[in-house]
Amino acid sequence: MSDNGQQNINQILNLVELAEDKSPTQRKFLYERIGDFLSNEKEDFSRAERELMADILCRITADVEKSVRSAFSQKISKSKNIPHDLVVFLANEEFDVAHPILTDCGLLEEEDLIKVIHTRTTQHQLAIAARENISEEVSRALCDTGNEEVCVQLLTNLTAAIPEEILEALSDRARTITTFQKPLLQRPFLPEHIAIRMYQWVSIALREYITEQFDIDPELLNLDNEEKQEAISQISQETDPSARLVDKLFNAGELSNGFILKSLRQGEIDLFELSFARLLDISRSNLQKILYSKDPQPLAVACRVLGLDQVVFATILDLIYPVNHPDSPLTRTQHEEVLGFYGLLKLEAAKRALANPLFVSGEIKYFQTN
Repeated sequence: MSDNGQQNINQILNLVELAEDKSPTQRKFLYERIGDFLSNEKEDFSRAERELMADILCRITADVEKSVRSAFSQKISKSKNIPHDLVVFLANEEFDVAHPILTDCGLLEEEDLIKVIHTRTTQHQLAIAARENISEEVSRALCDTGNEEVCVQLLTNLTAAIPEEILEALSDRARTITTFQKPLLQRPFLPEHIAIRMYQWVSIALREYITEQFDIDPELLNLDNEEKQEAISQISQETDPSARLVDKLFNAGELSNGFILKSLRQGEIDLFELSFARLLDISRSNLQKILYSKDPQPLAVACRVLGLDQVVFATILDLIYPVNHPDSPLTRTQHEEVLGFYGLLKLEAAKRALANPLFVSGEIKYFQTN
């Protein structure tokens, strides 16, 4: 037997002996030691030896802190000589442990990923949806979950292979789920017939995107009178998909300040305005007066009524104001003054100001409302 072979046996025997010690310190040391062995490509352990080490880890994992297991998972996620059973075991662990394996490990097979999708949490599904170069079958399993967030994550993953029938099904759902629309249209090699169909009911901005990005005969995009009337009716508050989504979220108690900021960051202005107005219980037209006023104080008051953190208010201000007032941006001094004003706002006073139509319309200043 070679010196290396005997050394390996001695190391394995030492690991087995350590596994009998159930103290947290020894378990942590054992996890880290095996992690060093498995992640080091220069170690010449045999397949059987590596599988024995993997078996030790699986047996003691319940006695090891999650932070230790997460660090181990991160360490070995890109290694190429990890036993398959260990990779699958880690992929089905708690999300913090599974995440590096689900996103980076190339040793997971298609059936492994599909089983995780079927049996684990939404977080596991989202991690797989963000994984590079997933297959059509994995994409199909992700869409079959019916989870909107998972589907959006899949659509934004430009390396994912998504079969045409799944794209068609998602385009049908995009009629009422507006968050599907932009990432779907931005898919590489999206079939033109899907873009043509979506043209009839997406926003004006996305229609312009379709005409710019797809080499489509303009005649195919022309709507007949009946279709034009349908498009017009969809813009109304009662039938607009964005409005229906906001109503659905509000009625379910899931419309949140976080959704407002996310919509704005993603450029979904319809969703941003509708959800902001709904949470404030004011009309969208009044909200637009507040949002796009040259005076930033009304926006500060509206954000204070919602109880937004000052940092979130500053983010909204920075995203909204420069776009609508490019010729007169806020100076640094003005920006600091607005933030200082926000910090001094009292909730009840802000509510009174927001209820004053003269303040909303810009006819009076905040100090005149109290």
